[in-house]
Amino acid sequence: MKTGMTKGLQKSVKKHGSVLKAFRSQGGGGAGLMAGGWVLLIFGMILGLICVLALGVRGLLVGAFMWAPGLLMVLGGHGMYRKRLNKYLDFYQKETGYSMEELQEADRELMGNGAVAIVSKTDRGREEVLFMITDHYFLSIWPVKGCYLLKLDDIVAAFHSAQIPGIGGYCEGVQIISREDTKKPGQKNPFTKKEYEGFKNSLMSEQRNAQVTCMEAVEEIARRAPHVITSQNIMVDNMRYNLLSMDNWQADWARILGE
Repeated sequence: MKTGMTKGLQKSVKKHGSVLKAFRSQGGGGAGLMAGGWVLLIFGMILGLICVLALGVRGLLVGAFMWAPGLLMVLGGHGMYRKRLNKYLDFYQKETGYSMEELQEADRELMGNGAVAIVSKTDRGREEVLFMITDHYFLSIWPVKGCYLLKLDDIVAAFHSAQIPGIGGYCEGVQIISREDTKKPGQKNPFTKKEYEGFKNSLMSEQRNAQVTCMEAVEEIARRAPHVITSQNIMVDNMRYNLLSMDNWQADWARILGE
């Protein structure tokens, strides 16, 4: 569904002052460490209370065996989490190769009125923002790292496919192929034994109506960037190409792009 930000995302963006920072705040080792620490602290408090009732003041020592490592985990996790947030622009700069100024411009566009969010419901009924598209940028939500960000000018192909190689078989999603991807050596497709590259959103397997969601994202990209190829199978100079199963990735793309 094409819409604006969900209420949850609006709240997070307001808190962090940045779309990129808001998504970077999700997940990460620090958050996991803090969660584990709180579990130990709470369990230690319960155990300590039980032992106090049974053993008196000496029962506090039993709880302390869990409080101490739990507290250390919470403090250590908080430090890791703060570093993750404070260094969020450094992370995106390393991932994208874009300058700080370009990343800040992307953030302004993502928070502007012209940005479109593609929202889907998961199998659990929760609404999630999967993609955001502005006049110059495409963003795909990637929980482990935060986001996949790319300029529309850097995208050469964006298409829905149910034939993306994945664990246990083919996956469904939006396949994004950038100009940088076309210059890399292609990966070997484990099913066709031919070459492919690119990025896909890892959340699509959890979505209802994945095809509809993907096609909305592709249509919005094409509306703002007409140069983007929006089909997996294309014909160029009387030669047919499957963009996820190519004979020689770099050479094939050089012919497609006329380079």
